[in-house]
Amino acid sequence: MTPYWLLALAVMLGGLYLGSIINGDPLRWAILAGQYLFSLALLPILLMRHDRRRTFMLFKAFVAGVGCMELFGSALYFAYGGQWEPLQRFGPDFVTGGGRLSAFLADANWNAAMIAMAIPFVYYLRIAGQLGQMLFASTLTILLIGLALTASVTGMVSAVLATTIFLVAGKVRPPMRLFAAGGAAFALLIASGYALPRAFQTRIVPALESGELAQAGTYLGRVELIEEAWDMTSNAIVVGIGADQFRNVSVVQQPVHNLYLLLWVEGGLASLIGWLWMMGILAVGAIWALRHDRLVAALALSVFATFLIYSAASPHMYARQWIVPLLLAMAPVFAIMGKLARRHGPADMPHHYPMTPKEF
Repeated sequence: MTPYWLLALAVMLGGLYLGSIINGDPLRWAILAGQYLFSLALLPILLMRHDRRRTFMLFKAFVAGVGCMELFGSALYFAYGGQWEPLQRFGPDFVTGGGRLSAFLADANWNAAMIAMAIPFVYYLRIAGQLGQMLFASTLTILLIGLALTASVTGMVSAVLATTIFLVAGKVRPPMRLFAAGGAAFALLIASGYALPRAFQTRIVPALESGELAQAGTYLGRVELIEEAWDMTSNAIVVGIGADQFRNVSVVQQPVHNLYLLLWVEGGLASLIGWLWMMGILAVGAIWALRHDRLVAALALSVFATFLIYSAASPHMYARQWIVPLLLAMAPVFAIMGKLARRHGPADMPHHYPMTPKEF
């Protein structure tokens, strides 16, 4: 699939190049193209190897990194009461002015995305026998606490959807004791008088109580940007306005938080087609894996779903916090595909697990 992937990337960048040469800034295109080439051409070569032990090591490193970041961030959040000023010593917007935990990612929504992508890896490593029961429970608890502190609607929706997809695609049936433990912990928190974080109460609770998405976070502002971008697409069928130029022509001087519309406006339909082509390769690979290893497919589909949600709610996604989890989740899929294509025997990633796929 490598030639098709690289060709799709070339089509996407080619559309942005044409728009930048005619309407935009070629230097901005060079910077943007370099970032996309690093994340979508170089990183796959470095991360997607047919080595079972190495892949498991990378899975564990990713989960450990996110888990440690959330443990450290949550501990400081509660130690300082979620105050903005004293926590800036750990980095810009470690906690935002609104009291949301960004940790070391400088954006609460980015932090939530990392957590939502890490959760399926925790499930997979547990079933693969790489995480003990206590380590599984503690890691998952830390991630869920960090997710709550981000107060990100998109992150919570992504985490719920990713969990649902993993359970359904992998035919996993969580034991009742897991629900019992979660219910007991929640009841204990309520009985102790614990109050939800301020940011959670102001951003999430109103939307849950009213059932209206418009009450959540910055939903209305993002919709206005999407409407503005949609109006611009009619003039960007063939040639766009150039890489990273939307913020310069927008009324509010901000990029639209929707990658599909952003690529269409900045690079024309060619850029949008190139991106959809790459996403199609990943989707087809993950669905194809259902026939060969349901747990591998469950991991790939759940992480891919989170990535798709954030690509519809974010501008350009060349940063490594978006791409690395996606590539790691897809690595076993294409390892299996490559092995079968070459007829070299079974794939490196396991098809049999220490626990049955139906239980944690």
